Amino acid sequence: MLNIPIIYKALGTLLLLEALLLGLCFGMGFYFGEVNHLTFGLPSALAAVIGALLLYFGRHAENRMGRRDGFLIVSLTWVVFSLVGMLPFIVSGYQPRVAAAFFETMSGFTTTGATAFTDIDVLPHSILLWRSITHWIGGMGIVFFTIAVLPNMGGGDVKLFSAEATGLKIGKLHPRISTTARWLWSIYSLLTITCMAAYFFGGMGLFDALCHGLSTIGTGGFSTHTASIAWFQSPRLQWIVTLFMFLASVNSTLLYLFFIKRRVRDVLHDDELRCFLVIFFVAAFSIMGILMYADHMDFSTALRSAFFNTASLQSTTGFSDEDFMKWHPTIWLILSLVSIIGACAGSTSGGLKCVRVLMVWRLTKAEFKKMLHPHAVLPVRINNTVITSQTARTVFVFFVVYFMLIMLSTFAMVAMGLSLLDAFGLAISSFSNVGPSIGHLIGPLGSWGVLNDAILWINSFLMLAGRLEIFSLLLPLTPAFWRDE
Repeated sequence: MLNIPIIYKALGTLLLLEALLLGLCFGMGFYFGEVNHLTFGLPSALAAVIGALLLYFGRHAENRMGRRDGFLIVSLTWVVFSLVGMLPFIVSGYQPRVAAAFFETMSGFTTTGATAFTDIDVLPHSILLWRSITHWIGGMGIVFFTIAVLPNMGGGDVKLFSAEATGLKIGKLHPRISTTARWLWSIYSLLTITCMAAYFFGGMGLFDALCHGLSTIGTGGFSTHTASIAWFQSPRLQWIVTLFMFLASVNSTLLYLFFIKRRVRDVLHDDELRCFLVIFFVAAFSIMGILMYADHMDFSTALRSAFFNTASLQSTTGFSDEDFMKWHPTIWLILSLVSIIGACAGSTSGGLKCVRVLMVWRLTKAEFKKMLHPHAVLPVRINNTVITSQTARTVFVFFVVYFMLIMLSTFAMVAMGLSLLDAFGLAISSFSNVGPSIGHLIGPLGSWGVLNDAILWINSFLMLAGRLEIFSLLLPLTPAFWRDE
């Protein structure tokens, strides 16, 4: 049976945390003299009241958490956070459409970065900060929830980790997950602060550096300007952004081993990292060659644009330097492929993740060899660990459901009047949590606010499904989930 009181307790604690974060944005608005204090005052108070009530109802919770409790908490957290988080957009009047406001908030928390706003530059500082904070919180994901707000939940940290990373067992830094989470928190925070400092000394203003640092390390992509990174017109900043998008694409465990433990050899021998590097550099140099040959771009500009856009799309950050829909169509295909693949597991990026792609590749090779040698024992390994049949089955099911949902959502959006290219591009962008879309209606710099409410709701669902890696969101929607064990 579901442990309802502990679900109340977890959600109540999390809502109090969201109230605190909304309060920070209230303070930012007060500092900059933005007069509409209800924009964040009302949502913060509402989150605090609801959180306190849930804690009251869960005060006698039994100190245990089952797998179903973990899955339900994970799914409800993202939905509840987005429902409360959309209120500043509605109360301020900058986004009166409920579907668009929910889409904007879901895009923030899932680190997608697609926006329904048409003019970012007119937004107040408090709204801009809130958009960036949603990225940073969403990037931390369950690690954030575990170490910050769910201690001593009767093994809840294990359940929540497994609920988000379904089918992928990532190596831990310590036998206790809570200790591992604290180390990952430290790496994430240190990388964010370093990124902010690099932006500031690279030429950004203090507020821009703050917001872009939160967005970059969360691999979200919300900017403080409509033109995104192109607004700064700085090749130096563009290279800095590329570097930190690249670092944010790497498994946080590897960053810890590299920067803290100095175990460089272990990091360089990681199978998934090697796979990521191969895909990244092949895509970047391919795009550079096409830009120089087909679009007659000079070497330095082509090199910078190729690496920036590859890092932006493969990390699923989604910053833009220009409209890549004006480039050769082959580049659209390359960028679509890297955004579907994504970066490393254990990072804040979206997509399929390189480790899953590598698993499928090696399992497929092994299957061909098995056909030639039926009696041979051919174990498939990732980092010297044998892939179990259970993990292989889960990964293949993930692939099937991933592409089925993309096809079904593409079909639905085409039926609503979108062209096939636009519908397919939107589905990939939302499900892979990328942000920039391949299409003519909404390109990399376009606003999703032109879409009708039904399409925005579909893409909000896809963003959440992609962020929770499908299973955690879909399991509570099955009848078997609610049957007593």
